[in-house]
Amino acid sequence: MLSTGGVLKAEKNCQFNKTMLRSADIDFDKVISNKPTSKDKNFFVYTEKNNREKGRLGISIPKTKAKNATLRNKLKRVIRHHLIELEKTPIDIVMVYRGTANKYDAKLISNSLQFHKEEIIKTVEKDWKTSE
Repeated sequence: MLSTGGVLKAEKNCQFNKTMLRSADIDFDKVISNKPTSKDKNFFVYTEKNNREKGRLGISIPKTKAKNATLRNKLKRVIRHHLIELEKTPIDIVMVYRGTANKYDAKLISNSLQFHKEEIIKTVEKDWKTSE
């Protein structure tokens, strides 16, 4: 991840498998019906165990929160980059962007995503590994 002048740029070699990016495959309603795994002023994160070999990622960024398409796409790239380590974990993750009153702040978003990634890892280790 490169940071230049408050703008986050994803590295070119950081790409998910297409099956992980297919948000149409994820039943958003089923995953969102669970209690959020973690939340803060930027994101709600919902997770659910799946029966596949790899994880799937669904990203929801409402137009009302990020009006510019380039900003929405930038947020999606940054979210994917931060969660690349969870690709091999068999879970469905849905990230819902809540937005903030402030202008887009790369450092704030990065810190928020790092927090959520740690919470997802804790949940997977604590709740799902013990139930197997």
